[in-house]
Amino acid sequence: MKLSIEQVDKISRIVVERLKEKDLVVFKAPENKVLERMHEIIMRDLKAEDDLDREVEEILKTHTGSMDNQKIDYRKMFSMIKGKLARERGIIL
Repeated sequence: MKLSIEQVDKISRIVVERLKEKDLVVFKAPENKVLERMHEIIMRDLKAEDDLDREVEEILKTHTGSMDNQKIDYRKMFSMIKGKLARERGIIL
């Protein structure tokens, strides 16, 4: 996970505060419920990306030998596979 729970909490609070300050949103639920839901959504998305990273690493492990022989850059291949899988699955990175 690229963000800590504390960072996610802070981001959620900042977003809610800015939306309120600029009168861009009228909350139909209590603010603490909005913050909880925002936190859940961000954490779910971060977990989906972590799961995708693990899957890409597993795919690359099966091809390590051929990648070494062909001098293919692991990070570049990781990014390409991750991007392709994310597009196929509708995951926004």
